[in-house]
Amino acid sequence: MSSDVVDEQGSSPTLVGGHYHLKAGDIDPELNKKIEEIVLSTKDFIVYVDSEQAVQWRTTDHHKMPEYCGEVLNTVAALEAKSQFISAPQTLRVVRRRIAEGLARCLDGYPRENSFAIMREVEFELKIRNKEISWKWYFLSAMTLTAVLVISFAALWLLRDQARACVGAAAFEVILGTICGALGALLSVMSRSNRLIMDANAGKALHQLEGLSRIGAGLIGALLVALSIKAGIILGGIRFSGNPQALLFAFCIVAGTSERLVPSLIATFERNATPKTQP
Repeated sequence: MSSDVVDEQGSSPTLVGGHYHLKAGDIDPELNKKIEEIVLSTKDFIVYVDSEQAVQWRTTDHHKMPEYCGEVLNTVAALEAKSQFISAPQTLRVVRRRIAEGLARCLDGYPRENSFAIMREVEFELKIRNKEISWKWYFLSAMTLTAVLVISFAALWLLRDQARACVGAAAFEVILGTICGALGALLSVMSRSNRLIMDANAGKALHQLEGLSRIGAGLIGALLVALSIKAGIILGGIRFSGNPQALLFAFCIVAGTSERLVPSLIATFERNATPKTQP
C-alpha cells in the first residue's frame, strides 16, 4: 500500500513506491536516482535516464515480463558498458536514451524484434564512434610526436655545420637517421590502420601511450640500422654512386616501417656474437 508524503518544500504530495507521478528532475524514491529524462512511464513500469546518464527502470508487482526480457536486459547492460568511452554528457545521454527506448519497448509488450532492432542500431553506431575516437587518440599522439621530430630534423639540418662540429659527422648522421625512423613508423601505422584493433573504453591514456610507443619503436629500430651502417655491418664494402646520407636515411625509414628488418638484424648480431662450437 502506498502512502502520501510531502517534500521538503511542502509541495504537493507524491506516492511512495509509485512511479506514474514522477517527472524529470524528481528523485525516484525507490531507486534514489535523480531523473534526467523519462523515456516511458505507465501504471505498471517506468524507464528513464538518470542524472548520471544511466538507464534505470522498475516495475510493479502486477507487471508481466515478456519471455525475452532477460535477453534485452543483458543487451542493455552490454551497450551501457560499451558506451562508457563517450565523455560528452549530452552525447552520452542521447545514446543511453536510445538504449532505454529498446528496454521500454520490451517492458511495454512489443514483439522481440522491435526491441532488438533499436539495440542493433545503437551497437552499430557505438562501433563507428568507438573507432573514430580510438583512431583520434592513437593517430594524434603518433602524428604529434612525429611532427616534433620532423621539426627537429629540419632545425638540425639547417644548423648542420654547427651540429657536426659539436657532435661529430658520424654522430650527426646517426641522429638524423634515427629521426627518420619516426617517419617510417608513422607510415607503418597509417598503412595498417584497417587492421588495428582498438577499444576506446580502454581510455585515452592507453591509446596515446600505444601511439607514442609505436613511434618510439621506429626510432630505436632506425638507430640500430644507422649504427650498423656506420659500423659496416650493413652495406659494408659496397660501392654506391649516390649520396651516402640519402641511403642511410632511406634505410632508417625502412627500419621504422618494417617489422622484419630489425629482428633479422638482431638475429645477425646474435649469430656473430655467439661462439661456434667445434664438432
